Amino acid sequence: MIKIYECDYDYLSAYAEFEVDTEIFTKEYALATLDFFSWDFPWDTDNDPIDEVIKKYALEVIRVATDYGYNKIGVIAEFETREGYGRLDGSIGVKLLDVECYKFNEEKLEVTVKEI
Repeated sequence: MIKIYECDYDYLSAYAEFEVDTEIFTKEYALATLDFFSWDFPWDTDNDPIDEVIKKYALEVIRVATDYGYNKIGVIAEFETREGYGRLDGSIGVKLLDVECYKFNEEKLEVTVKEI
């Protein structure tokens, strides 16, 4: 079965979209990825592991796109060698369809000045 995951961060401040073939990218594969890392935010073991791992992929591709200024092609290339994650070219059943890096907004920046 093919599933499309649209992952929106902070009301379209950042975005990632994936196509997942669950016959190739199985729950076992997803669990192996989830178990590989110690996550800042644990994954919900009551949810489908594929859904949970795609959340982790989304956050990481948004980070890569933002940190390096990469578009979809650059992010896919970066994941060819990223430890613990699979390729995003569809070869493991996960294909990155789109990514938008986080757009910082100066109006949201709060600055506090303290005189010492």
